[in-house]
Amino acid sequence: MPETAPIKDKLVTVTTYSSPIDAHLAKNKLESEGILSFLFDENVVSMNPLFNITVGGIKLKTLASDAEKAMVILNSVNELPYTTEQDEPVVCPRCGSTALTYAYDSEQKAKSFFGMVLAFLTFSLPLLAKDKLRCENCGKVFPAS
Repeated sequence: MPETAPIKDKLVTVTTYSSPIDAHLAKNKLESEGILSFLFDENVVSMNPLFNITVGGIKLKTLASDAEKAMVILNSVNELPYTTEQDEPVVCPRCGSTALTYAYDSEQKAKSFFGMVLAFLTFSLPLLAKDKLRCENCGKVFPAS
């Protein structure tokens, strides 16, 4: 009977994502830095996004020996500011901060729903809302342009 080699390193979850696109971007960044990484539960979440909460999101895993280096790389990417097409940092119009996140406008839910229904009934494409950003320092929400 052949002997199996002992496991020297195990996989650990570095972070989780709700979007397959974000998960693949992070995985590709780690692999470009020479860190072996894997995505778990990606197919479950891709087939039905409602299962995201059930399975705990898409898990990005690396070897335990690479986990600390992976976190440093992912944190450095997250700290980069959003940029315009001219590669200039986007700043908050109120306070000038570059600490921004995408804002999901809850006031647009009804408008978006009726737009989707209208598009379905008229066999046309729905009009998409413009992206908005939220300043983490002062809370101002403004259009991303």
